[in-house]
Amino acid sequence: MKKFNYKPLVDYIFYHNMKYKSPEKAGTDKEKMEIFREKGQKARKIFTEIAKNFEGKMQGFKLQKVSGWMNQAQIARSYFWVYLKKESEKRDESGLALRLIEDKKEFGISLEVSFLERGIGENTLKFQNRVLEIPICSPLYYYVQINGENLRIAGNEENRQNLIKEVKIEKVRKVLVKYDIDEIEKFQTHDELSEELLKGYILLKPYYEITKR
Repeated sequence: MKKFNYKPLVDYIFYHNMKYKSPEKAGTDKEKMEIFREKGQKARKIFTEIAKNFEGKMQGFKLQKVSGWMNQAQIARSYFWVYLKKESEKRDESGLALRLIEDKKEFGISLEVSFLERGIGENTLKFQNRVLEIPICSPLYYYVQINGENLRIAGNEENRQNLIKEVKIEKVRKVLVKYDIDEIEKFQTHDELSEELLKGYILLKPYYEITKR
């Protein structure tokens, strides 16, 4: 059984938010940029391995494209993500997403019911925000967007009722439901981590399903 290796993710912290240049155009920074690229590719490879292992345990779901190690402006990303969707689902429908999270140089991972912003359709937000129709409790929580700012909100009935009101008056644009796993380095193998993610999926499943009705 393959032992989990998170070191490439930790190594990549150094480059977060740094500007990448093609080594061929970097002049004296050529070697530096080659190392930068190698670190980014290795970190993305580890995250992809995590995602593929989880996909293998999620019957009916298929991985979409894993995010790159840098954005369109060639700035090193501070985290990776990937969506899992069923073949029958349209691009603008909600699905599941895995996101790597970094906090104080410790890596965790989150599983969420959400949608691809670049694929948003006329009714995407309407269906996504149906997650508020189901009561919630810890360890699940809400992740909402207010005035362009993303906020974490505890999963409890009081907050659910407040968010229902705020969505109606369009103070809140979107509501995601998330499950976090802290410190992924404590897992010895990809399988162990995937089993923990499956626990999250069981909790999230009702919220995922209600976005389809």
